[in-house]
Amino acid sequence: MSKKRIICLIVGALLSATAYSETVYISDIQFVAIREGLDNSTRAVERGLKSGTPLDILDRNDGYTKVRTPNGNEGWVADYFLSEEIVTRSQMSTLQTRLDETVQRRVDVSNALKSSEEKIEELNNKNTLIQEENSELKRQLESISKLSEKAKAIVSQNENVSYQIASLKQQAEIATSQAEHLKSSTEQKWFMIGAITLFSGLFLGVLIPALRRKKSGTGSWS
Repeated sequence: MSKKRIICLIVGALLSATAYSETVYISDIQFVAIREGLDNSTRAVERGLKSGTPLDILDRNDGYTKVRTPNGNEGWVADYFLSEEIVTRSQMSTLQTRLDETVQRRVDVSNALKSSEEKIEELNNKNTLIQEENSELKRQLESISKLSEKAKAIVSQNENVSYQIASLKQQAEIATSQAEHLKSSTEQKWFMIGAITLFSGLFLGVLIPALRRKKSGTGSWS
């Protein structure tokens, strides 16, 4: 083989390796076989490749991919056995667990939201009751305020009545004093009248007999 041909083969191999430098993985199916040809009936180059095994892509053809295994074996495998990402049963289990946790968190959030709505409704009901009680207290306060105004008016009237009573009492005392003074003056007046009458009677009692005697004496002299 000429040196030029060897160089061409090396360059071709390098270009081929560069063109298919991708890596794929065995999908979540256990024990995949790598075969010589584009058919499951061809001889297996390597068996028992587990899910998640990395494979270097060498070529693609009609739903099959030529790959190189970690052991260095090359062969063809159907595309439906491959995945561009590592997907294993353990990862599926982890994803399922996360999904379950997400669902549970969603249920918890839903329950918490429902509980919050119930608490909000309860608070709204309490607020309504408080507003009703507040309105009732306002009505009572207005009633008490009106009663207070009436009480003040009554007290004011009582003060006026007390003043009037005190004034009438004072006038009554003055009238009583005047009546007593008038009574005393009247008694003195009647006492004087009685004294004058008595004196007049005594005077007349003495004068009349004296005049009779004088008259009788005069007649005898004639």
